[in-house]
Amino acid sequence: MIIIYNHQYNKNIDVLERIYRDRFSNIYHLVPFYNGEKQNVIPVYECSYYFQGYVAQGFKTYFKEDYTHYFFVADDLILNPIINERNYAEYLKLSPNTCFIPEFYTLHDQIEWWGRVPDAYNWRIETPGVEVQNQLPDYEEAMQKFKQFGFTIEPLHFSQIWKIPTSFKDWVRPFASRKALKHGIFTLRYITSRLMKKTYPISFPLIGSYSDIFIISSDTIKQFCHYCGVFAATKLFVEVALPTSLVLSAKDIRTEKDLELQGKALWTTEEHKELERYGNSLKQLLHTFPENYLYLHPVKLSKWDTEL
Repeated sequence: MIIIYNHQYNKNIDVLERIYRDRFSNIYHLVPFYNGEKQNVIPVYECSYYFQGYVAQGFKTYFKEDYTHYFFVADDLILNPIINERNYAEYLKLSPNTCFIPEFYTLHDQIEWWGRVPDAYNWRIETPGVEVQNQLPDYEEAMQKFKQFGFTIEPLHFSQIWKIPTSFKDWVRPFASRKALKHGIFTLRYITSRLMKKTYPISFPLIGSYSDIFIISSDTIKQFCHYCGVFAATKLFVEVALPTSLVLSAKDIRTEKDLELQGKALWTTEEHKELERYGNSLKQLLHTFPENYLYLHPVKLSKWDTEL
């Protein structure tokens, strides 16, 4: 098990060790800028927006030939307590050559994932000071891998890349400001794209996924980490970079749609109320964890009573 920290929450290290030590005999922590003494805590040096770089930087420390899978989880994700190193493959339907990630979503189907689709559209392998043009498959090779998993890559629409004003005032107001010229060009581009039904292809096959839990098989881990490192160096957001690296490197992939257990992400205020029943007690959460959930995320341990 490899636990990924977006921030240097060193106090969580011992808490997470206590949660998982009876279930996983090999635990590592990827912690930004860690300078402590714990031997299984790996310091990493990367922006959390590109935490696929953590995975790549830590590879030579956590890699061992006799591991079958590498089970990555975020430090604020709580895995169902029934899952351990002896039964994870059964619950997640993994063979030795199978990997897992919660889901995939093709970028051209995304309407509300604002900010990340434009990031993907604007990403280029040619990055100043980074010589990695030959470190990824070429476009056609990458497309073959995507087709192998049943994914199509289609061009994007204007509204997926550029934010369109939602009211007449928002359209008109910028013309009376210093942004008048820029807004005029934007407006002309928008009108032209609508009239010509123009679409915008991405420069390389990319795909998205929720990425706070994923499992990589031993035959995939080296190539996967290599691609993760390339995408981190070229600043591709992690929830595009990591699933794309997996598609490019894996032979077989499971997602939650293949499983009986389903993950539960708590993003809205209403969804987060689900945690209120546990009274901020980690012990209570672990003892009465919902049996049909694969995980709960996020659970911010700094706000919980972590006595077990």
